Amino acid sequence: MASTSPNISRKASHEFYASCPEGFEVALADELRGLGLRQVRRLKGRVTFVGPAADAYRACLWSRLASRIFVTLARFDARDADELYENAAAIAWEHILRPGATLAVAARGTSDELRNSHFSALRVKDAVCDRLARVLGERPSVDTDCPDCRLSLTIRGDRASLQLDLSGDPLFKRLPREATRPGAAHVLRPDYAALALAQVNWQQTCANALVNTGDAAAPAAENDAATAANRAKSDEPNASANSGCDLDAAASEEASTHSAQPIDRDSAPTAFPVLIDLCCAGGGITLEAASVLAGRAPGIDRERWGFFGWTEHDEAAWTELHADALAQAERARGRAARIVATDLSGDAVSCARRVLKAAGLADRVIFAQPDAEKILRKLSIPVISGATATGGIVLDTTEVALTKLPRLLALVNDVRDGSPLPGSGIALDLPIATLTRDAVIEQTLGTATNRIAVMPNNEEAQILTFAERTPAGSAPKGEGNDVTEPRDNRVALDLGDGAPCPVFLPESDQFARRLRKVAKLRRKWAQREGVTCYRVYDADLPDYSAAIDLYEGSTDTPGRWLVIAEYAAPRSVDPALAEKRLLDILAIAPRILDVEPENVFAKARIRSRGGSQYGKQAGGTSVAGVGDAKGRARNASKGSRPGKAAAPATPADIRTRYLPLIEEGGLTFAVNFNDYLDTGIFLDHRITRGLVREHAKNARYFLNLFAYTGTATCYAADAGVEETVTVDLSNTYLDWAERNMEQNGFVGPQHHFVRADVMSWIRDMRETRNRWDLIFCDPPTFSNSSKMGHRTWDVQRDHVELLIGLSRLLTREGEAIFSCNLRTFRPDTEELARAGVVLTDITAQTIPEDFARNQRIHKCYLVRRYTSEEAMHMVGMDESAIRERTRELRENARRLDGARGSEPSGSNSRREKTRRRDARGGRWLNMRA
Repeated sequence: MASTSPNISRKASHEFYASCPEGFEVALADELRGLGLRQVRRLKGRVTFVGPAADAYRACLWSRLASRIFVTLARFDARDADELYENAAAIAWEHILRPGATLAVAARGTSDELRNSHFSALRVKDAVCDRLARVLGERPSVDTDCPDCRLSLTIRGDRASLQLDLSGDPLFKRLPREATRPGAAHVLRPDYAALALAQVNWQQTCANALVNTGDAAAPAAENDAATAANRAKSDEPNASANSGCDLDAAASEEASTHSAQPIDRDSAPTAFPVLIDLCCAGGGITLEAASVLAGRAPGIDRERWGFFGWTEHDEAAWTELHADALAQAERARGRAARIVATDLSGDAVSCARRVLKAAGLADRVIFAQPDAEKILRKLSIPVISGATATGGIVLDTTEVALTKLPRLLALVNDVRDGSPLPGSGIALDLPIATLTRDAVIEQTLGTATNRIAVMPNNEEAQILTFAERTPAGSAPKGEGNDVTEPRDNRVALDLGDGAPCPVFLPESDQFARRLRKVAKLRRKWAQREGVTCYRVYDADLPDYSAAIDLYEGSTDTPGRWLVIAEYAAPRSVDPALAEKRLLDILAIAPRILDVEPENVFAKARIRSRGGSQYGKQAGGTSVAGVGDAKGRARNASKGSRPGKAAAPATPADIRTRYLPLIEEGGLTFAVNFNDYLDTGIFLDHRITRGLVREHAKNARYFLNLFAYTGTATCYAADAGVEETVTVDLSNTYLDWAERNMEQNGFVGPQHHFVRADVMSWIRDMRETRNRWDLIFCDPPTFSNSSKMGHRTWDVQRDHVELLIGLSRLLTREGEAIFSCNLRTFRPDTEELARAGVVLTDITAQTIPEDFARNQRIHKCYLVRRYTSEEAMHMVGMDESAIRERTRELRENARRLDGARGSEPSGSNSRREKTRRRDARGGRWLNMRA
């Protein structure tokens, strides 16, 4: 049975625990000990401690690593729902919950009899409400969204425990509004940022910082952590002597070297804290570091706490702790330190600036360009007598675009290798903590001295710690020789430009030589043919299986860009090895092809940053998936093109925003390297677009189905057709197509842009008299766009219906050009011939020279319409099949004539009027508003 003890003294000791994500336990235990809490014990996903209510307040106010703080109320048997209700109702809730407080109950865990956690929570809620109604005569209100008291039920086997959440909202919910507003860039959660900072002992370093008193720098008046610890011990004068015995042996033995233990100021050296954030991303780690430096308690600005609904709440103790936290922040105002932040993405830096400004901490951080020399200049400070520069280097690479990773790693090494500037007093032999998902980090920075598996955003990652470098001639820090000396394990290649190129694999030298050779040949060919955008390399070496496309800008937007698409590696290839090869390609290619690193774009795997979430209009390096219409990168088959499904979450201002312009065939097109699976133009269709232009010279009306960005429409308009119709399901692509047309001077009412599902639109058009002399159709391989309703599109499955439909939209002498990029595409020529459709394979003559290594990059056909008998003869079908088809068509014609004869008088006239109304020049186009 549960305890039903009456109200107890406010100084009574309670059992509390701080919950946390897995991997945080060691650091959280050290943090709580540093706050002076007693009997700290680590468990999985939580750390327990014992003390009065003031200890829980201190943890709520100061803990940067805990998710929530709970007080344990009772433990009892709960073999079934009835026993759970009875024991929960036996608890003296009138002595626990403040009268009038709203209530919510959450449950976790199940047993053989209690298999539904929601049901278990309801039973406890009923027990609490029934007890309070019986004792106080009033049932508490239930508020599941924002309750005054939130109870937590835990069920393990036949036992249950009940806890009261003293924190209210999770403690990590402390980001400024700028970081949480809709549409804001992702900012690392504060508790993960604090864990990374704990690895470089940032909080303790700041506690030892000098304080600038005006005329000189002097040691801080008191250590914040020591003050908190001493105050906690003063609440329990007899506890201090025994507090060391309360720690479990395992926790004591495994205490981290980065513990926030109280410090004796008489023996502690003065410090000048230095923190360099080389990849500030959205500003998460930088923000947390600035908050620590400012001495700001993480919970200082919170107005609503869970313990406000607890009858044991000690308002005087809370007020004293809160006032002391404000005083500590005031004392820390003059702390002398340097926090320097940078990022390879200007958008990330802008985001970090906004977040820091919103938090009121902008004056604590200096931003620098991502250049080692400029960062060192920002660190230049006057020498302060007795001060030792301590701190660390941090970086969050979880959101770094793959193409930026080599530059980031080079920056880390450049900063560590950089010599301190004269008069700075700073040596950059600092430890490094990195939050990363990339195994190649260790190959660059050496073997990590500590690693913590974490799950930010529910994605696997690690926090790796690399010790500071050991000065020459001195022994490594630590006991014995266990500390591994960090070093760059990459190999330097000589690319002939006077600067070594660090790579992960020595055999990447073969790729460099091959790329240099083919680039020279391609450059000569491109100059001879007048081509400015072309494929340079196409998996020439099987181990380095990637495609490299070079884009040169027009005179209006000069520049050179690379798009590197990695083909899916076989399952037999180690993913880590494949990643190293790709990173070496990304490091070597821009050097050989004379492209700025920020103008390199990889299409290899999906990551959320690099020109997408930090402002889509900015330049940068984007990494997107390659392969099917959903962008599943590792499913990309060799030689395939990305499918043209509906555009993903794209900017609405595609027609007006700045985009690079490229030239092809005397026309100008806008390309986008940042936001899409494709750039806006398929280079392998260069000859096909020229074919459209040639055929359009003898056409009046041109139709472009699955039009994408309308490049084929521009070629047809350039040939002089009277009218163009461009059809696509995506408004974004249609805006893009309209921009391309306007860019080339093709404007006016004769150019129409229609948003529609192509298959449905073809069926509608067959009911009208609208016909076209030339149709271009380049559908995606697959699409399951929600705009198509419950239908999906598969080019192999649906091509017969598509080609028969579009053939019915051709004029008597009209023709269509049909293309697709499915490598295994096999047209059903006999079924098409039965419908009078004949395909002529022109694939070979449409493959450009720069794609000659991959003859299956696309399929291309001329489509013409004949009578069924003619078509079946042309494809070589036997006479019996032709006679059978002829009889079938005649029978269908008789049935149709009979159906028409049975229609009421005047129906034919009405149909004809409808057709005239839908004819060219009417409202048949379904124009977009």
